[in-house]
Amino acid sequence: MKKSTKALLAITTVAAGTAAACASLETWSRARFGRSGIATVAEGVLRLSGLRSNMLGRDLGRYDDYIQKQRENNEKEYHLPGWMGMKSVVFEETRDGMKTFHVGTTGKNDRAVLYLHGVAHIHQISPFHWQFIDRLCELTGAEIVVPIYPLAPAHDYDEAYSLLTDLYEGMCDRYGADSITIMGDSTGGGLAAGLAETFDHYNLDQPANLVLISPVVDLSMRNPDVHDFFDRDPMNAPWGLAQVGDLWADGDDICDPRLSPIYGDVSGLRNVTIFAGTRELFYPDCVKFADKLKDAKVRCDLVVGQGMNHVWPLYPIPEAKDAIEQIAQIVCAEPLA
Repeated sequence: MKKSTKALLAITTVAAGTAAACASLETWSRARFGRSGIATVAEGVLRLSGLRSNMLGRDLGRYDDYIQKQRENNEKEYHLPGWMGMKSVVFEETRDGMKTFHVGTTGKNDRAVLYLHGVAHIHQISPFHWQFIDRLCELTGAEIVVPIYPLAPAHDYDEAYSLLTDLYEGMCDRYGADSITIMGDSTGGGLAAGLAETFDHYNLDQPANLVLISPVVDLSMRNPDVHDFFDRDPMNAPWGLAQVGDLWADGDDICDPRLSPIYGDVSGLRNVTIFAGTRELFYPDCVKFADKLKDAKVRCDLVVGQGMNHVWPLYPIPEAKDAIEQIAQIVCAEPLA
């Protein structure tokens, strides 16, 4: 047998074995978790990353070093990574010390999205966020406004609220509230909800839509049901999140609705969509917040990701494709009453 033929047979055998292994993983993952095999691999990667170890509180020295490192990183001027290869046009401006990116601005946009990134109020926006934003811009044709708002531990929520309220007011002047969606993930989702709850105080109209992706709506982490999800979540730990919440609050009551919007008046909100996964720490609070909205007669849709982890619509997994397409439809739809 020729060497080339043997090589081809070897490659074919390896490919067949790989395909069989992938098929087996897919079948097992669907049966065990109700999710794709790729999503299960993604959770494994998150667990191996050690991301949660910094937030467990088992090593206070490690936690303190982690916070100090984030302080130093956050005080540096943020730049969009050049290697991202964004398909959408991006330009930036700085007002009152806050850099803001405008994605997909054409001058002819008829709608806009204010996007508030998460990651525990101590991390800057990630490449996963930018990929999501770029794709959302492509699907909707909306201008997506991405503020690099001040973060803990050097800054607090009060600074962020002032800057973001002014930014939203300017967007309303340009587009009108009925053409704006406010969107956020994780702690950015909680920030988005809390911000919207303050608009009545400033005589600002509510946006057409409020889209919250795995929002952290209670920084106190006092819901006892949260602890039932501790082992399922590969990313988050209650102790560290509560500590970071205190840094963000800077001495104020952690149950202030601007910090934990689940304790606020939600009756003024409109057209809220919440994405939550059944394998994330914040799932119980997301369900509780959705119930509160419905009790207040606010139109609310809770999208439950079976077997999904925290902020799954941002990940390169099959389930994210469906989620982002649903989000794009929300952004593009005519505003409901």
